[in-house]
Amino acid sequence: PHKRSMAPSRRTTTNTTSSKSAAGRPEGTDGSDYKYRMTVESKYKRAAAARELLQRMLLMQVLAAFVGWLLHVVVLSGGVTSACSVANIVSLLSAIAGFAGRARAGRRGMLRVHAYASLSTAAVGVGLGVLSGWKDGSLVAALPCLMSALANAAAGSTTVVLLSS
Repeated sequence: PHKRSMAPSRRTTTNTTSSKSAAGRPEGTDGSDYKYRMTVESKYKRAAAARELLQRMLLMQVLAAFVGWLLHVVVLSGGVTSACSVANIVSLLSAIAGFAGRARAGRRGMLRVHAYASLSTAAVGVGLGVLSGWKDGSLVAALPCLMSALANAAAGSTTVVLLSS
């Protein structure tokens, strides 16, 4: 006589929702239920992409403001209280407001502060960059203000577009 083992079987089970047949549709369906499947609306996809772009712009703004401040204070010996240094510090504070506004959907006011401060600082930075370059006769003197102004303009305009959608 043949003895049977009483040990539990070691059958592997498959998840029917994640496995797909050769035709490319989930097992257990004939494909006619496609109308009822959940999809993400395109407006939410665009909003997520805009938030990701805003984060990149904010990081670029922080980096440009910090490097601009270091170039102005250390390399050009412009002083901590010079107008270009103050503009770079305002740019850093503006980026902090942007990060705070980006963290929660209910903080649109912080994003408005970021947009206003970034675009204002960009305009001031371009003016200061042109003035310092004209006064010193050197593009190197204008570089810290212009670099930060460009990053401010990009981050501020990205925030305005995000707020308008």
